[in-house]
Amino acid sequence: MGIQLMADAYTSECRPRGAPAPMTRLEHAAEFARLAEQLHAEPQEQQTLGRIVSLALQTVESADSCSVTVSRGKGKLTVAAATDEIAGRIAALHQDVGEGPYLDVASTFGMVSVDDLAHDARWPLLSRAAADLDARSLLSIRLDLSDPTITASLNLLADRPYVFDTNDLAIASIFARHAASALDAARQGDSLRAAARSRQIIGVAEGMLMQRFGLTLDQAFELLRRYSQTHNVKLRVLAERLVESGPIPAVGDVADSLQRAFGIDDNTSQRS
Repeated sequence: MGIQLMADAYTSECRPRGAPAPMTRLEHAAEFARLAEQLHAEPQEQQTLGRIVSLALQTVESADSCSVTVSRGKGKLTVAAATDEIAGRIAALHQDVGEGPYLDVASTFGMVSVDDLAHDARWPLLSRAAADLDARSLLSIRLDLSDPTITASLNLLADRPYVFDTNDLAIASIFARHAASALDAARQGDSLRAAARSRQIIGVAEGMLMQRFGLTLDQAFELLRRYSQTHNVKLRVLAERLVESGPIPAVGDVADSLQRAFGIDDNTSQRS
């Protein structure tokens, strides 16, 4: 049955008397379409992460808390967003003890389910460290992002054991795909905005150099590039320093004026 469990969790024969009829497949499709719109509504990465963990609790009703964890390559696992302190602490414990489903989900089929964290022999260090926390059931799903250097997972927790059933797993899996798409879009937007701002700052810096020293546009850029290479400071950082310092001071010779405007100290300059 696979993902169809989400739409066909119960048949009319086995549904308890008085229980509401299950949603149809069309209704589920419409619900996830609305969910996708909500996930894509935030233009920035951090805002999108906050919306992901919040909407995850509304979508997977069995969950009590949620986090998103991220790591780059073999780097440190960090908590990118969490609905509450418990979710954040459980995520941080994975890094502290060096084991757990949030670390393993990248090398599995993309989903790890834990019926009772307090008695799971797969991660004894994590189980002992989390014993005093209200987290028993756990569901971790990899977020497949377009950047292969980033490993991210959506992590759902419940304060009782054996909470997540196959229907929850199916719903959470679909939600995770929408969440990954929204996060990719937000990260791309952040990158584009950062690139646009860098171009704008560099353009302003070029204009300041052109006005102060009577340079052409190409000459102003070449001056920035040469100082960037000579002093091992990123061109963008030089441009930001120049713009933030205001008018280029008329002190000493041209080199003295530029070094002061660029905030360059030959003893401490380094690529930022």
